Amino acid sequence: MKKSFLFPFLLSVSLLFISCGGGSGTSVVNETQIFSSSEKAFVNDLFHTEYLWFDEVIDIDYSIYETPQLLIDALKVSQDLWSFSMTAQEYDDYINQTTAGFGFRYQEDFTIMQVLIESPAYYKLYRGDKILLINGEPVTHDNLSAASQNLNIATTFRVDRQGIQEDIVVTPREYTFKVTEGKILSGNIGYLRYDSFTSTSVAEFEAEFSKFGGITDIIIDLRYNGGGSVDVASILLDNLVRNHVGQRQVYLDWNINYKSLNSTYYFDEDEPNDLNMQRVIFLVTQNSASASELVISALMPYLGNANVVTIGDYTHGKPVGMSGRTYGDNYYFLINFYIKNNDGISTDLTGIPPTCQAADDLTHLMGDPQETMLATALSYIANGYTCP
Repeated sequence: MKKSFLFPFLLSVSLLFISCGGGSGTSVVNETQIFSSSEKAFVNDLFHTEYLWFDEVIDIDYSIYETPQLLIDALKVSQDLWSFSMTAQEYDDYINQTTAGFGFRYQEDFTIMQVLIESPAYYKLYRGDKILLINGEPVTHDNLSAASQNLNIATTFRVDRQGIQEDIVVTPREYTFKVTEGKILSGNIGYLRYDSFTSTSVAEFEAEFSKFGGITDIIIDLRYNGGGSVDVASILLDNLVRNHVGQRQVYLDWNINYKSLNSTYYFDEDEPNDLNMQRVIFLVTQNSASASELVISALMPYLGNANVVTIGDYTHGKPVGMSGRTYGDNYYFLINFYIKNNDGISTDLTGIPPTCQAADDLTHLMGDPQETMLATALSYIANGYTCP
């Protein structure tokens, strides 16, 4: 591996803590932990010193807040949608890709939108399945959450699958999941599903890139990737282009009092699996955030905006990141810096606009050439790199 896996961290907390199967995801606050006065003072001090918008933070009576996240929410400025806290255990689970439950994400109407790779629900429940009943009872958020936390006890889902009702049994459990899945599509096109920039994922995508030698185009599916480690994003960039060794990928720009912490990431030396792509196509939605946006932005000065192609919707719009601080068992991720590419440009708060618009098609699996976003990308290639 080319780089160490330490902070800084780029993640949209709204994406990290979406439930994977009815409450089986981690929670932002550990309610059983004592939030001491000294820890409250520590958090308050971070906001008035290292926080990117330190000069906009108002003075409050921080002693009255009972949990880390409530205090963060009280201190952060209005444009900050991302600062959060988590426990050390939650952080370890995230970077090691471990959790508990069923392993899927769903929409408000209980239609499944994503199934985690190698989770208990993988190859049992599918994108587009609409959950109707749980153990014979009409589905609610509460009973889905309760079933997800009832580990090692089988749950029967009644789902509507393309107009046909089926009963599917899934047993929630502790599990380790993957975030990467790749294959070669017809026409010698590489497809890489990539769900999160965790340190564990590097070995996964390095293995996938070993299959991609000789491909003519690559499509990277970031539609649900809310971000993660900057170091991992840098390694992914190394794998995509090999002709820019020693040139700057991105730099992190802290507030005026902490410029000594500014840091720069460079393209690393070539390795056997590294590609030399002249064009990269990304599948994106408003769930594509942070490190996902970093990778897209970092390629633009080198490939040109026309050759960094986004298919889908606007991305999330997170031009900032955080460097974690710890106090006891709590990790604090407060916004510390802007992320800028080699041209000094940060992602706009409205997100990166799509080159070609396409809907996230829940009637097909991710990676299915008939799925609308992937089909649009394939048509883009077939049409001489123009939108269909």
